[in-house]
Formats: sequence, C-alpha cells, structure tokens
Amino acid sequence: MEQPVFDHRKLTLDDVFEFACYPGISCFNMCCYDLTLVLSPYDFLRLRRALDLSSKEFIERFADFYLGDVTQLPVISVRMKTHDFACPFLREEGCSVYPDRPASCRTYPLARFTGRDEEGKRFEIYRIIRETHCKGHFEKRPITVREWIKEQGLEPYHEFNDLFSEIVFARQHMDRPLSADELDLIYNVFYGLENFKDYVTSEEQLFKKFFSEDKIKEALEDDEKLLRLGLYFLRQTIFKEYLAL
Repeated sequence: MEQPVFDHRKLTLDDVFEFACYPGISCFNMCCYDLTLVLSPYDFLRLRRALDLSSKEFIERFADFYLGDVTQLPVISVRMKTHDFACPFLREEGCSVYPDRPASCRTYPLARFTGRDEEGKRFEIYRIIRETHCKGHFEKRPITVREWIKEQGLEPYHEFNDLFSEIVFARQHMDRPLSADELDLIYNVFYGLENFKDYVTSEEQLFKKFFSEDKIKEALEDDEKLLRLGLYFLRQTIFKEYLAL
C-alpha cells in the first residue's frame, strides 16, 4: 500500500485547491485498492442501512473488528477482497454505495484534522493528500474547502464524527482502564445500535435523567437520532470528567 504524502499547506475552509475526479479520468477507481478504511459510527450506520443489513450481518460480511492500540476503543474497518485487495463495494463503473460512501472517501483528496489546542479551543484544518497514482490533482478545477464539503455531502458526517472524536479525545486522557460493561456500552453505541436500542428501552428511567421523553421517543424511531443520543450519553456518563479537560 502506497504511503500518502501530505502537502505542507494547512488549509482553512475558505482556502482554494484544485482537484477533480470523474469516470474517464485515467486513475479512476485506483484509490479503492489496498487501503485501510476505518469506519466511524456514522459511516458504519450509513453503509449498513444502505445495504439493508443488521450490524452483525454487515460485520460478518464486510468488516474486521479490533480494539485500538492506544485508546482500546472498538474499531471497525472494511475488509478488502483477498484476491486483489479491492474495496468490496467497488464495481467496474465505480462505487456501488456512492450515496452512502464513508467520510474519508468523500473528503479525499483532503484530510481533515480536528482537535483542541493548548487552551482547549477546537480547531479544524485540512491538508491535501498526494499519491502518485492520483491524476485529479492535475485537473484545473479550483474549489474552496467549504465548497468541497458541501459538494461531497459531508455536513452530517462532520457533525457525528466530531461527537465521536471528542470521545476518542476523552479516552486518551483517561487515567484508568475501561470496564467490561463500559466497553460493551461503547461498542453498542458505535456499532451495535440494535442492542443499544434495547438498552434504552429497558433503562428508560436512566435516560430520562439526561434527555426529554420526546428525544428518547424520537431516538427509538430513527437510527441517526439514536446514534446521536448514544454519543451524547457516553459524553455525559463515562467520559464526562475527561471532556472537561
């Protein structure tokens, strides 16, 4: 797998770069081979919902599960095909799940970096990824980062991924291991919403301490709202102390 090189520039939302990708360009689909494609909880939800699969079915058919080396948080990545290392959703004509493709696919050729500075203030920067196979960089199509985000439909991905990244940030600052019960809860919020839905239903009085009855009812009827509720629940329980850093 080719190691990407990042352009030295740190782009803000109104900075301009040049790029285009389209069927017919000589490198079309080459970026869909031999890659590590980690799925955020929202990526995972969008894909399995588009394929009409349960969480368990999606993982069995298309994914690998492991715990992060540093955070020990659950991680799901797409399992590449064994014979040619292609993404399992790649077809000759392109991506078969294009309307629900993951955030990293949408963001490319940019990489998004978010976090908190020494004063605790959030920051957001972008850097251009340079890979030798990609000819899109030679297309004379200027576009701002902000325009690219809108064009690629990244707004909801950023909302959910920011909630997710705050949890990752908090975990990195924890001074204790996670318990088995905590790990089970985190896994179900991230990648097992069916089980988390059952938990919300059985522990409704607990959730009423954090959310209104209307919010809970809406979450039980809509998976995106359920994921949002779950991420906020983790922030307000397991990771509350560490998000105050």
